[in-house]
Amino acid sequence: MHDYHAVEALVERLTSELGDSQAGRVAEVRIRASAVFAPEALQQAYEMLTPGTPLEGSRLLVEELPVEHTCAACGKPSPVSRDDLAGHMLVCPLCGALSAIESHQTIEILGVDGAPESGAETDA
Repeated sequence: MHDYHAVEALVERLTSELGDSQAGRVAEVRIRASAVFAPEALQQAYEMLTPGTPLEGSRLLVEELPVEHTCAACGKPSPVSRDDLAGHMLVCPLCGALSAIESHQTIEILGVDGAPESGAETDA
């Protein structure tokens, strides 16, 4: 569910920044998301939330954002991967201690690419 809410905030932000004048002009939105987000869930939420917005018809491209976590129990830093997640908890891959994932819920906007204008030439 946090994936949906994250995309909802993303769509609201981009919609307010783009305005109605950009409707139909966005081809793709590129983001980088931490491992706590499932790319498929982000893309599905994006498809559900963009109809009727300037982002309608565009696609969401998701890259993984590398994040490092320092375990409170053992003090060792390690990269966060999907394999280290158990529901809403992060499992230290070194000692097995659990910690909250709130601080690792990050999405960065990399870019918004426009659709080619009709009649514009493209290379084949």
